[in-house]
Amino acid sequence: MFRIRQVHDAVTTQNQLAISAVLRIYEDAFSYDPQYASKIARILQFTSDKDFDVILLVAEGQKNRSLGFALSFYFTRQRYGYLDYLISHPKRNARGYGGALYEATCEWLLQRKAKGLFMDVPPDDVDLLIERKRLGVNKRRLAFYERFGARPIINTAYETTTHQANAGHGTYLVYDDLDTGKPLTRKDLRAFVRRLLGVKANLDETDARVKHIVQSIQDDPVQLRPPIYTVPIRHRPGPDQARLAFITTGDAHQIHHLREKGYVERPARVQSIRKGIDSIPLDEFKIKAFSEKHILRVHQPGLLNFLKQGGKNLDSGQLLYPNVFPMRRPDRIPKAWDMRAGYYCIDTFTPVTANAYKAARNAVNVALTGAERIGKGAELCYALCRPPGHHAESRAFGGFCYFNNAAIAADYLSKLGRVAFLDIDHHHGNGSQEIFYRRSDVYFISIHGHPRLCYPYFAGYADECGEDEGKGFNRNLPLYPGVDDHAYCETLSKAINIIHRFKPDYLVLSLGFDIMAGDPTGTFNVSSRGMFRIGRMLAETGIPTLVVQEGGYSLRNLRMGAMEFFKGITGFS
Repeated sequence: MFRIRQVHDAVTTQNQLAISAVLRIYEDAFSYDPQYASKIARILQFTSDKDFDVILLVAEGQKNRSLGFALSFYFTRQRYGYLDYLISHPKRNARGYGGALYEATCEWLLQRKAKGLFMDVPPDDVDLLIERKRLGVNKRRLAFYERFGARPIINTAYETTTHQANAGHGTYLVYDDLDTGKPLTRKDLRAFVRRLLGVKANLDETDARVKHIVQSIQDDPVQLRPPIYTVPIRHRPGPDQARLAFITTGDAHQIHHLREKGYVERPARVQSIRKGIDSIPLDEFKIKAFSEKHILRVHQPGLLNFLKQGGKNLDSGQLLYPNVFPMRRPDRIPKAWDMRAGYYCIDTFTPVTANAYKAARNAVNVALTGAERIGKGAELCYALCRPPGHHAESRAFGGFCYFNNAAIAADYLSKLGRVAFLDIDHHHGNGSQEIFYRRSDVYFISIHGHPRLCYPYFAGYADECGEDEGKGFNRNLPLYPGVDDHAYCETLSKAINIIHRFKPDYLVLSLGFDIMAGDPTGTFNVSSRGMFRIGRMLAETGIPTLVVQEGGYSLRNLRMGAMEFFKGITGFS
């Protein structure tokens, strides 16, 4: 797991260490331009005498190991951002950290009500290149930004005009409207270019080069280059498609938003999924309120009461992280409420907040509303829950999960018939396994990253098969990094065969889009088309299915993965 946080200054020891790591990453990536590295710490000292803010976001893994950073400027008068550098650790740049940092930068700007984001990107036109060997790198970089909707501005002299900032190498001025759908006006672009060249190239607006670029901006609205690296996907209704019963948290999930810690389990995840399924035929249902008794059938009262007390003991925006874990005497519960965090939590990155209980309780209601619909005869229902749940055990929370939404739903359905519970999130559903480990009415199966290498590390091995009455009703299928569509679907086929032998009345699916290539918390390489195949294979089981949302932390993957998965499972193409 990792987090993204903003470094506001170079004062605290933690921030000084983070900046030192940022400089090392920069020097490894741009050894030919060491001068700029010395400026990064100094620019954080820019204060109110400037008309722009400096935003340094760092991605950090375990033990605060730096995984990458994004350095941006926000021009407060123009209300536009400028991405100066986005760099992943050279040895870890295939893990999706760059994408997560870019999304976090966009989210930061949207919170400030920015109109859009600009960046300079070297061209993919050989006629504009001094070093043609850089063509492949430039294409990959432009393809990366294009996947997020950012494309070069065309019909201007920007990329053909050289100056101090580009050191004689022309660059495209690339623009991202931050999914606002609002066009960039000629007036705004001209004003921004003047200010940008003033800051980056130390050029006055009376300089002939500035005048030349500004005068060349004639289109209104400004035009962007058509996509050349991504292909738009068009939808066509299929003749035998199934309508999707859909229950979502609505806006209630917004209360669980941890801005200061760069919490990757954030509200934008729900928005991205909703965009992905916009064109899928669905019937949306309101959330029904269920009593706590359903939670207490799965979770111990102490856990529920501890989370509930967070609303009374914590102020808005206050975060309580555990720091003492009672490994030797788990039977002794600390007297002080805040010291109980380590008693009930399995990790150090899932905090209690004033709203954690409210958000988690709402997510449970979403899952139970879906379970009720399946129990009443619906063939397919999607419970878009946030926060997720599959890491929450009967007595413990963690992994961004507080209550186990899918397990509570599976328990509800178990009173109506036999339940197969399949978890395809990248991380093992340790909570779901623990809850049903001694039960035979719910068969739990999980396909996940091998716990030798992946969170939660202590559960998910192949030899964990259940105990007592549940022996033989728990199956783990751990996989090592690099799994592609074919290998994943082969493993899914094994899981489906196990499900068929169990002959369930219902299927509960814990769905995680972190199995997709580029997720910053995952190690698999499942593609969008792979998600379609997964959905199609599950549809072919013919079992009434409740899909409960779990992980996935790349916003693009959430959007594209949701679209393809639900196209597959509904028969919509």
